[in-house]
Order: sequence, then structure tokens, then C-alpha cells
Amino acid sequence: MTTRHGHDHEEESVHSFLLAGRTTIHGYHLAMFGMAEHRYQVLVKYSLPRDVIDTYLADRASHPASFHAVRNTVPMLLPPLGEGSLTEYPARLDRVTQTGNGEDRVFEPIKDGFTAKVGEVLYFRKFAQEEFPPHLVYLIFGEGEEAHIAHRLVDRPHYEQIIDLRQVPDSVTQHDLSRALEVTIHSVPDNGHGGAPWTTRPLSNAEYRAVINRNGDSEPITLSLGEERWWNITTLNA
Repeated sequence: MTTRHGHDHEEESVHSFLLAGRTTIHGYHLAMFGMAEHRYQVLVKYSLPRDVIDTYLADRASHPASFHAVRNTVPMLLPPLGEGSLTEYPARLDRVTQTGNGEDRVFEPIKDGFTAKVGEVLYFRKFAQEEFPPHLVYLIFGEGEEAHIAHRLVDRPHYEQIIDLRQVPDSVTQHDLSRALEVTIHSVPDNGHGGAPWTTRPLSNAEYRAVINRNGDSEPITLSLGEERWWNITTLNA
């Protein structure tokens, strides 16, 4: 049974967070533009039990074509997570297998009965009406020697994508990574893709020049792209 609250008629729901990282585990909320309770872009740093991390790392190694997600097992709202009043919840670990552009996805439980603790909320934004940016914008996040980028979402039709970087870009600090700052790739346009969903990945090169945006100041950096951790244009735009 779901409970209706005063967050724009949002209902408590199940939220999957795609995992990125091996040493430090981050979670990325799978958004949906068409459902109020899922109209959020969220990045968190998890503190997971050691046996859960071991299961995740072993399964990731043995299923390199699949992804992994932490999903709550008791329905919940996202705003308390962003406000800091929700710092842990009962969860399960899923292996996620998808085909093509995400048309078919299977969430297979591989570990359950644990508490997912949120160490930090790096990024929390409810979608609001805004213009598409002229160029691709990503959020850069991570910790230590691990860095990842996630496409900054605006509105349908857009695309979800998470990519591991081969290394932390020069001049990008740990403080930058902890704030999930925006990086802009000026060589690739975004602008809503002409009103049609992206059907192919827009980043086909191994390396891109970009700028990182720090409170109005921009600095050039180089993004060396590694493994893609997620891609989806279907459920996001439903």
C-alpha cells in the first residue's frame, strides 16, 4: 500500500540507484520524467555492508555486460533523502540486464535483507521547466582515483548515461568530485536533439575537451572515457 504525501502528490515508491565505483560506491537514481515521485536527478555516496560490496564486486566481474543497483524494499519518498532526514533504508542488491537502448530490462535480486546507508548526498535536484543547454553537460563525481560522469537531465526527450573515466582529470580536486560539479563538452550539441530522443550515444570518441564549472568560473579539463555504466532513453522519457 502506498501513502500519499504533500510533495506534489508524490507517492511512496521503489527507487533504484545504479551503482558506480569499486572502492567508493556511488548510487545514481533512475529518473522518470512522467512520474512525479521519480522526477529527480540524485547522486549519493553509499556506505554498504562489506558482504554486500563483496557480492557486488564479484558479480560485476562475472557479469561485465550487466549493471547493478540498490533498491529500497519499503516504499519511500525521495525529498527526505535530499533534506537529510532519511539517511538509511532497507534494501536489496539487483543485477540489471538491459538490451539495446534499454527497451527490455530485468532486475534480478542477488542480495537482500540489508540496510543501505547514505553517507552523503552529492546532488539532488527536482526537475523544473528549463531550456535545453546548447552543448552536452555532465555531472562529474567520484572519490580517490575513481571518477565518473552522468548526463545532466533537463526534460524529455533526453538520455541517461553514466560513464567511468579512465582517470581523474588533471586539476579536478576531491572537493570537486564530492560536489558533482557540471562539466560542459562544447564540441557536442545537446539542445533536445531536435525534439526526438537520442537513439545513439553522442560521445563516440575516447577523449573530449571540456570545461568544469565552479561557481561561475570555468577551467578546461580533458575527459578520458572508460566503461559505460548505464544508458537509457526509454523509461526516462515515458
